[in-house]
Amino acid sequence: MIKNIYFVLILLQLSVFGAEAQNVKNITGHVYTVNSSGAKEPLEGAIVYLSDSKKGTASGVEGKYSIEAPAGEEYLIASLIGFVSDSLKVSGDGVADFVLVEKGLMLEETVIVARRQGTYFSKIAPAKVEVISQTGLMKLACCNLGESFENSASVTVGFTDAVSGAKQIQLLGLSGIYSQMMSENIPTMRGLASTYGWNYVPGSWMEGIQISKGASSVVYGYESVSGQINLDFKKPNHSEPFFMNLYADATGRYEANISAATKVVPDRLWTGLLAHASTEMLEHDENKDGFMDIPKAKLFNLYNRWYYENPEKGVESKTGIKFLNEIRNGGQMSSVQNRYTTDIENTNINVYNKTGFAFGKEGQSLGIINSFTRHTQSSEFGLKKFDGAQNTMYSNLLFASYINNTSHQYTAGASFLYDSYKMSYQDKLPYNTLTDINLDREEFVPGVFAQYTYSYLDRFTFILGARSDYNSRFGWLFTPRTNVKYNITDAVVFRASAGKGYRSPSVIAENIGLMASSREFDAAAIKNLDIENAWNYGTNLTFYIPTWNENKLVLSIDYFRTDFINQSVIDIERDPDKVFFYNLNGKSYANAWQADLTFAPFKGMEIFAAYRFNDTKITTGDGNSSYLLEKPLTSRYRALLNVSYATNFRKWVFDLTAQLNGKTRLPSMNGYSREVNTSPAFPIYFAQVTKNTKYFDVYAGVENIFDYRQKNPIVMPDKPFDRGFDSSLIWGPLMGRRIYAGIRLRIGSQVY
Repeated sequence: MIKNIYFVLILLQLSVFGAEAQNVKNITGHVYTVNSSGAKEPLEGAIVYLSDSKKGTASGVEGKYSIEAPAGEEYLIASLIGFVSDSLKVSGDGVADFVLVEKGLMLEETVIVARRQGTYFSKIAPAKVEVISQTGLMKLACCNLGESFENSASVTVGFTDAVSGAKQIQLLGLSGIYSQMMSENIPTMRGLASTYGWNYVPGSWMEGIQISKGASSVVYGYESVSGQINLDFKKPNHSEPFFMNLYADATGRYEANISAATKVVPDRLWTGLLAHASTEMLEHDENKDGFMDIPKAKLFNLYNRWYYENPEKGVESKTGIKFLNEIRNGGQMSSVQNRYTTDIENTNINVYNKTGFAFGKEGQSLGIINSFTRHTQSSEFGLKKFDGAQNTMYSNLLFASYINNTSHQYTAGASFLYDSYKMSYQDKLPYNTLTDINLDREEFVPGVFAQYTYSYLDRFTFILGARSDYNSRFGWLFTPRTNVKYNITDAVVFRASAGKGYRSPSVIAENIGLMASSREFDAAAIKNLDIENAWNYGTNLTFYIPTWNENKLVLSIDYFRTDFINQSVIDIERDPDKVFFYNLNGKSYANAWQADLTFAPFKGMEIFAAYRFNDTKITTGDGNSSYLLEKPLTSRYRALLNVSYATNFRKWVFDLTAQLNGKTRLPSMNGYSREVNTSPAFPIYFAQVTKNTKYFDVYAGVENIFDYRQKNPIVMPDKPFDRGFDSSLIWGPLMGRRIYAGIRLRIGSQVY
């Protein structure tokens, strides 16, 4: 009888591997550790041996090992001086990867929890980092990046309007535009891609997502205000030769995701291909307002990755080429005469290279990052039109080393950012005065930076960084940031951060939902907007509480505050028929409190619970009077509960997620008003069951089980070309219950 045995080894950016139980012949794998940023690094010279026979070997270059074992089940142990040993139960040919933690960090419990949990918190990262692992990404259908945050209490995802299907996120009570999006530490989803980009990253492409709140490193730029979200993709040298995820749901949405990887030159060069195609072409109008609940859409996305390494010369290089094209058509149903339609097309091309050189003393390196992105967007909303073309060049040169010993590390370098925007806005509504305006702009931003890290006995870490940039439009920008982490005890970790951030606004592209209204834009004022800048301060306490089993209960409590010095105000309350754009004249701040709890009460069961409260206010006014009001359409609180149960060897996995989304203040339609009208609080439930086998998984689930939807999301849907029409006041779900099913297929052992 053949047994299927699965070892779940989920660590920051690590995937799930399987081993088939037969007569043991050969076991291969890698030995890793994790660095201060939470990324895995190979360990050379680790001893890997079988517990019964004591037969062993040593890991070589890139931590790789291979060992033959006799028949029967044994424990495979990996050890290295200065690190905590780890063990895995093995039986059969397969792959067994280890992650060893440095002694003194007391992370054995974190390693165990990370293997099992889909969402967890890095214990070694200086900043508060929430990690959504590959297991977490599979708790829901997770068709794209936006949907992958449904299991995160830190990030809220919603629609920008009721006709375009564009999404937006919120972090620390602020729009996602204030979070710096990174693709493996390269800035991404900026400008024109900031709204629709949440739909463009398939969940099955990713190994994990790291959500870092508050002030982050100065190494990758000044644009982070509320935090960073870093996407970690499947690596060509550590992926299955072939993986496919097919998805379909009852609303007519179909997706195919494929990843493939292969060696080109043994131990030197690997390549991988990620492909995605999706279509949703049925018209739905469940609320009978004459408008499609979600637009029809076609998306094609291709990503080719190359990885080169030459350990003898200390060279490592990563190159990627991405291309995507999406067309979406929405608005009124095709049966309506004189239709109001939306026609949107986005095309994105990105080419990048990351090359690192290790030289001189151990731990010293030089890194070079170059990235070029071109994004074009054509969008029509009824009689309004917005077109744009963005060219972005990003370069970063980093030198890392230490002073005397590794307790005093530093990174210094220089960067260059070039943004070119060709944008135009047209409004052909007969009662609006503005018909055509040019919004072209160009920015050159050279900069230098330095960051110092002091660590003491792996219990205390202090990071101080600063950068100075010259923006060709806004002049000199100085960005200081600091982070502190202190392990008060082995069970209590304290963190604090403070820092400044800047960003150049692209207010129409970043608020595209306002196009889906009859409002007249004060678009001429856009050229007078200054750069946005704010201070962010935060603190966090994480408790690792012993329980009756080997797993610890992890409780994390944090508070962050953002104070804007200048902000681009998007004022939709002064006049119900207009949108005003102006620089902040007064206070604007966001307070965010959050508590998270992770716990595994018994084998196979995982519980993740969280509660977040936001207090976000902004000053608006008409030039004569100012009003500090709660920011509209910003959820005050959110509660989340995810319960997951897996049978032995994860043959069956059951997931249930419950959300309680808090009230939001609705904007006044009669000028500024102290009278507060709010949306109702509402719950949403998700459920999924997965059957795992060696070569394929079958899953099925339901989103929004009880079919909750925002009632009447469009104002005056019967008169879309008249004053008063507005589909941008969205606070709840637009689509009801969604029943789906899919299959994940794997072929071959991991590529090394």
